[in-house]
Amino acid sequence: MRWRVLTAVMLPLMGLLSTGAPTASAAVGDAARVRSSSHYLELVMYEASARSQTFRQLVEEIEHSDGIVYVEPGTCRHGVRSCLSMTLVQTGGFRMLRILVNPTGSPWGLMESIGHELRHALEVLANPALTNSHEVFLFYRGISSTARDAFETPAALHTGDAVGEEVARSRRVIKRDGHAVHRWQ
Repeated sequence: MRWRVLTAVMLPLMGLLSTGAPTASAAVGDAARVRSSSHYLELVMYEASARSQTFRQLVEEIEHSDGIVYVEPGTCRHGVRSCLSMTLVQTGGFRMLRILVNPTGSPWGLMESIGHELRHALEVLANPALTNSHEVFLFYRGISSTARDAFETPAALHTGDAVGEEVARSRRVIKRDGHAVHRWQ
């Protein structure tokens, strides 16, 4: 049953990769600064990079930072689909962050959620004074605290919306002379 669900979600994405979609200029994967142990999440991030300029810019900014961001399947508190873990580890001159996402549901919505969380990662990486988990927690508590220590920023909300709109635009199909033509932007 679980294999059928995974197959049902992955097949559309695998088909997208072979449709001639533009290649992603931003690096996602093992050697990149944005990575995952999940092949499915790497496919989703690759597609998001190909379809969304905003997503590509997020990845490129992380590539030029001292951060490494792992996007991993997981469960977040507060009933949300994705979250930036407040855990920050420093090693080998890098600050490592982890984003948790629930990979079920629409891959298009997942792209938007990951984009939203990558913005949060950049908020942390843009501040070199944030070098441990406690400082990250205090940083968000000071700028964006909501009920029960859940955190949100206008920049992350805007970024998630922008990624979602760009991905949706890339999915539109235009009829031209009776044939479906994909519009890539």
